[in-house]
Amino acid sequence: MELNAGEIVELAVRRKNVNISELSRRLHVNRRTLYNWFRQKKLHADVICEIGKVIDYDFSNDFEDEFKQFMPKEDLMVLNSDHRFSPPDSVYYWMEKYIALLEDYKRLVRKGPL
Repeated sequence: MELNAGEIVELAVRRKNVNISELSRRLHVNRRTLYNWFRQKKLHADVICEIGKVIDYDFSNDFEDEFKQFMPKEDLMVLNSDHRFSPPDSVYYWMEKYIALLEDYKRLVRKGPL
């Protein structure tokens, strides 16, 4: 039996022994949203990346097809390797930068107009 995307993410969260309340707080979503994501057959790659970053888990092996749409195949192989010491010209380095920018953007949007 093949697991759906939400089940794969939930399994990683449970294996990492991450508290759901803490995860929801760090992702700035409520717990119900997390549980809804865990039931989804498909999840957007941004959601998967955000959760992976928070729980310190690399989902690129679990969701190769989802990440293929964002990067060429040879760059995906860089993601699958050990990326803790990635140089600035690696894909993982720029993916982390992109995620950080998305998080900053979300914080600005939540603040509302000036």
